[in-house]
Amino acid sequence: MKCGSVILTMVVFLVGTLAQKPVTEEKIPFQTKNRDACVMTVSGQNEIRVRIECKNQGKTYLCEFASKPSYCRAYNKDTKGFWNQLSQDLKKVGNPCEPKMFKHSMCPKAPVPSQFKQVNPSGNQQADTSKPEKKPPPTKKPTTKKPATTKKPDPPKPKQLDQENPKAMKIAKDNCSWFFQTFCSYIIEIFL
Repeated sequence: MKCGSVILTMVVFLVGTLAQKPVTEEKIPFQTKNRDACVMTVSGQNEIRVRIECKNQGKTYLCEFASKPSYCRAYNKDTKGFWNQLSQDLKKVGNPCEPKMFKHSMCPKAPVPSQFKQVNPSGNQQADTSKPEKKPPPTKKPTTKKPATTKKPDPPKPKQLDQENPKAMKIAKDNCSWFFQTFCSYIIEIFL
């Protein structure tokens, strides 16, 4: 029985490894509706990161989206065409960093993991590179010390049975295709 589970684990590992397509960093330039010159940088293997950096009249802004486009058939058929179509979709938008989430036009009915979600929506960095401005030094505010309160530490929570082992899940994400990741993490957790 143990030998059969080891062989099954190896087969799942090999199938998952062979099913993955390596993705190198790719840069695709485009221009938005507001005439912002943007560069979309695509990187990652399983979870794809799309970084968009735009410049216009000395102002720069950037944002990053994450997605698993392998859930979309169009991505699996033609990866290059998929990214070119995404840049065409972003040309129609004034600011590509405004939406917190968007779907690709080639995959309107794809499941939720294939949607592009902003990684850090509040962290859209904007910088004015035209003229550096000097800010006045911050003024110090008088602080009042509050009396220290003693707080009892929370009792340790019991481990839930359905909770995944993060170490096993990381190994599974690195070595198995997305379809087998949950199963792989379960098998890997047995051996950890």
